[in-house]
Amino acid sequence: MGDSREFEFEGAATPSEAADALNRIADGIRARSLSLSMGEEEITVYPDGDLAMEIEASEKKGKAKIEIAIAWKRAKDDDEDDD
Repeated sequence: MGDSREFEFEGAATPSEAADALNRIADGIRARSLSLSMGEEEITVYPDGDLAMEIEASEKKGKAKIEIAIAWKRAKDDDEDDD
């Protein structure tokens, strides 16, 4: 297939807004269809099968950070065999 798509967001949010965003992501994972958009930038991914998760947390000099990564391999589409 060879196409590459990316979506990136960085900005400020209240704890409530951050929690809402994480809930929407969780809902998309449960539904196996997760759409992210901002302005004209948009991506939809389809989490399926076993997901690999990585969670890191750190606190240094009064600053804390949590990084969450979730990855999976996309199931091979039936029509990809025709390429």
